[in-house]
Amino acid sequence: MRFAFFSIFTLVFFSFSVFAQQVNIGYVDLQRVMLESEKGKEAKKTLTEEANKMKKSLDAKQEELQKMKDALERQGATITPEARAEKEKQYQSKLRDYQRAYSDYQAELQQKDMELTQGILKEIEEVIKVLGEKEKFTIIFEKNQAGILFATPAIDITDKVIKQYNEMTKKQTPKK
Repeated sequence: MRFAFFSIFTLVFFSFSVFAQQVNIGYVDLQRVMLESEKGKEAKKTLTEEANKMKKSLDAKQEELQKMKDALERQGATITPEARAEKEKQYQSKLRDYQRAYSDYQAELQQKDMELTQGILKEIEEVIKVLGEKEKFTIIFEKNQAGILFATPAIDITDKVIKQYNEMTKKQTPKK
């Protein structure tokens, strides 16, 4: 009987102590952190610059293709069928080169975007972990991935994460 009383007492005591603990829940909009943090803005700028370089290169190739096509159409009736076939062959070869370059550039940009994003997300996760431990969060959700349909803005810690992430990256970046 004494054992049963002790077991019930222990169970009730631990139940109250679990409920007595404050549950601290928060969520983070990682997409917003990526767009608004300094490092996220820097990554976007890098990708935009890279895309612009690639676009210039592709535009030059496309212009060359257009000139070849125009010349072929202008000279079409005045050159021999063999010469026309040769020029069409050259045009088709340049067109394939352009299409291949376009695909390569797309793949290269996607790869670079993925590398930059993964690196930043890894750092953000560390910031969230430190923030969660420091402010004694019970759980922190990612706003979009967790399927949160509604949450009060009072538990949104995105601004804190952006601020701490910016501070962390400033400390890591050597001053120029």
